[in-house]
Amino acid sequence: MIGEVLLIVLVFFSILVVTSQKLLRSLVYLASSTLVLVVILFLLQAPDVAITLAVVGTGATTILYLTVIKKVGALK
Repeated sequence: MIGEVLLIVLVFFSILVVTSQKLLRSLVYLASSTLVLVVILFLLQAPDVAITLAVVGTGATTILYLTVIKKVGALK
């Protein structure tokens, strides 16, 4: 039951990433969808993959994207 709800939330956040007009908001939705995927992976008993995705997907990628958006000057 909880798995199905999390999958629906994951699809919802993924759609918001693509349809968002502002880059920063899209980045927040991307980080949120990655965190939901981390929870799903924990529920599927894959903690090593979940921890790796949490560190790389949510942490490093979000910081990298935020830095690039700030350097380009698209942060408004």
